[in-house]
Amino acid sequence: MSLPQVGPARARWLLGDAEAPGVVDALWRGRLPVDLGPPPPGVDWTMVERWSTALRRLDVDDIIERHRSLQISMLSPLDPDWPLAEDPDPPVLLFHRGDLQLLHLPVALAVVGTRRCTSVGRTVAYEMGHGLAVSGVAVVSGLALGIDGAAHRGALDHRGPVIGVVGTGLDVVYPGANRGLWDDVADRGLLLSEAPAGARPERWRFPARNRLIAGLSEGLVIVESHDRGGALLTVDEAVDRGRPVFAIPGSVLSPASDGTNELLVEGAIPVRNAVDVLGHLGLASLQATEHKVEPPALSDLATMIMAETATGPVHLDRLLLASGSKAAEVLAEAQALVAAGLLALDGSTVSRP
Repeated sequence: MSLPQVGPARARWLLGDAEAPGVVDALWRGRLPVDLGPPPPGVDWTMVERWSTALRRLDVDDIIERHRSLQISMLSPLDPDWPLAEDPDPPVLLFHRGDLQLLHLPVALAVVGTRRCTSVGRTVAYEMGHGLAVSGVAVVSGLALGIDGAAHRGALDHRGPVIGVVGTGLDVVYPGANRGLWDDVADRGLLLSEAPAGARPERWRFPARNRLIAGLSEGLVIVESHDRGGALLTVDEAVDRGRPVFAIPGSVLSPASDGTNELLVEGAIPVRNAVDVLGHLGLASLQATEHKVEPPALSDLATMIMAETATGPVHLDRLLLASGSKAAEVLAEAQALVAAGLLALDGSTVSRP
């Protein structure tokens, strides 16, 4: 996975039934291991030569020491904690920070949705994460902006179990606005990736990440989704694995609910809250009384920013004048509201999603 353009499918093809040292030795010599079968799309001898060159430049001891210094450990299919033994599309390795015991909880459910969520969607996701956490269910998500982050925050605010599955190395925080949430998940839950330390946020890594979210969960709750997006790809992965898909109904006038409403038309299970989800799964013994919760209260500066954007997009300069605060403080508060899904930031202009 440290070689260029080696994703899960290519890694599994290279390994085949061979022992890893034999594969490394063959590539080192500029050859392929024997009996690999037809190569995946896009693999030719030019790429094999690139892999061979990259492999000869790798310092394995340095890689191991780097992961150790970052407190990143590794799981393989031979480890007793390996969670994807029966998955149809498992990773070759998993890198982790945090509590591996969360992989052994009786129930884990994914909560996903759009980054460009509405304030209603954010609150519903927060309450869903909170409600599942109250019942001891591990909340699995992708640590993205919007719905994913709100669900994880709701679970963390109850000190509930959370599993974050990311599409970069565990030392590459993406998106940067979620750094605080990322650290909280690593410290109080479990952070997972199939990418080694240093792996950048390449586009292909996120659909690959979505299959792991589905594979680690007994079901999938989608809160809001536009008619396209990564959340719908995660739905496809859940369906392929026979997992139930739950969807929150939304306004037919809201683009943020186009995807979820379409899923309901196609047969997804409509739910309103964690109690509904647990009831459909036959987990009545886990159900707790559903309490209406609110996200953490906004600061005075955040409240002012939300008020200024109520009637339309606002330039940051206007917020500076209206607040009398320092530029760094206004920008930090605006970015926090963006990370929470309450605002969108386009250059120097903020607006409601």
